[in-house]
Amino acid sequence: MKLFQMIRALMLVLTLLIRGEVGAQKLGIESRYDSLDTRHDMSRPMLERFWITVNHAWACYYRGERTASTRAGMDALGLADSLGVDTLGAEAYLVLGNSTGGSADPEVAMKHFYRARALAEKAGSREYSGVADKEIGVVYRLMEDYPRSLELLKKAIVNVRSMLEVNRTYCQLSDTYRFMGQADSALYYAHRSNTIREPEEDPYGYARSYYTLGAAYAAKGDRVLAEVHFTRAIEVADSFEVVIPLIQALGGRGRMRLEIQDLPGAITDGRRALAVSLAFGHLSLTARSADLLRAAYKAQGRLDSAFHYSEMKALFNDSLKTTGNMIKLQNMTFEQDLKEREEARLLEVAATERSRNLQFGIIALIVLTLGIFLLVFSRTAVVGAKAIKNLSLIALLLFFEFINLLVHPFLDRITNHSPILMLLCMATIAGLLIPLHHRMEKLITNMLVSKNNRVRLEAARRTIEELEGAGKTDPVG
Repeated sequence: MKLFQMIRALMLVLTLLIRGEVGAQKLGIESRYDSLDTRHDMSRPMLERFWITVNHAWACYYRGERTASTRAGMDALGLADSLGVDTLGAEAYLVLGNSTGGSADPEVAMKHFYRARALAEKAGSREYSGVADKEIGVVYRLMEDYPRSLELLKKAIVNVRSMLEVNRTYCQLSDTYRFMGQADSALYYAHRSNTIREPEEDPYGYARSYYTLGAAYAAKGDRVLAEVHFTRAIEVADSFEVVIPLIQALGGRGRMRLEIQDLPGAITDGRRALAVSLAFGHLSLTARSADLLRAAYKAQGRLDSAFHYSEMKALFNDSLKTTGNMIKLQNMTFEQDLKEREEARLLEVAATERSRNLQFGIIALIVLTLGIFLLVFSRTAVVGAKAIKNLSLIALLLFFEFINLLVHPFLDRITNHSPILMLLCMATIAGLLIPLHHRMEKLITNMLVSKNNRVRLEAARRTIEELEGAGKTDPVG
């Protein structure tokens, strides 16, 4: 049964490699919450478990469950290491960068995103390199380094190909321009972010795009279109339980209503945003919602309520600092775990390399011994052409496999793990070796057969001489 599962997993990996889907096609994956815990089902192929785990990690992240997302990301990283596919490792580090980083701990986020980019570049994946650049750009934007953020985001949009990642990158570009006060550019990139045609394809991306459009129209002063897009974002996010765009759109619409003195509408949106952000523990968004309510009640002249929400905002800001410190402490624990895993992996790689070198030495010794055996055997015994042909065929097969083992890692890198390209390269090597083998076989056969004929003639001559000598010494009857 285990053998069958291993074969099934191997076939799945080979199929995905041939189709080029191990990496890029899974970018922007569906955030499916694994409530049945199938990611720990050992009967499933490892690659399937990896994607279930990553799906679960993203789902936890979008739901605001950062600790659960980080744990799932760590599990995904372990599976990626076992599978030995760099793009999968990049995917796992992207999850970890989002779940452990952000404004609370940008340093840790940067570490994970740079690790993701290093693995992507090692694998030659432009898609994953682009996503990593996008995430690094977002961290710079959170640190208010807008020029550096734009530089990375524009670099990212050249490389990303999946519609989901194109959506995310354009949304980030729009936000960055909006924070810089460039409303026209913000609106331009907000429109380009609208790549998800149906909410079912990617609820988060769809709602995020409509929120971004609403925010861009609001920055332009077009409140009618801003209201339309904010409302659509709220409808989709509410329907699919996508928390962050829901809170953002409620807050954006509430701020816009506050500006036009629609105070009841602003208070309604503010209360809803506050309730959702409290339920899911988004402290930064909770503080913003409390500030919206403070401003709305102050504009109404209800100073007691305004003071209440002002105090609540201060409390949430203090909690945000405390939570940030807790996140940093938690990240230190995760970083230590990652360090220990990396050390264990390096020890395992070193042991594997030693074993591999030893096996290469044994194979080289076997090939050399076989060659010496052929020479010695041909000189000490009468060898027929058929025996020489069989032995030379064995030598050819061993030599081909030896070359295959030597060049396989190099071919793996230059072909980007493509089985079809590797097969073509090995077929080319075989095509060069077979004619060479035929020529060598013919030469050796001619040499050895002629030598064997000489040996036979020499033996026959000696036998005749011995018989003749014996005949001369015998007395005549």
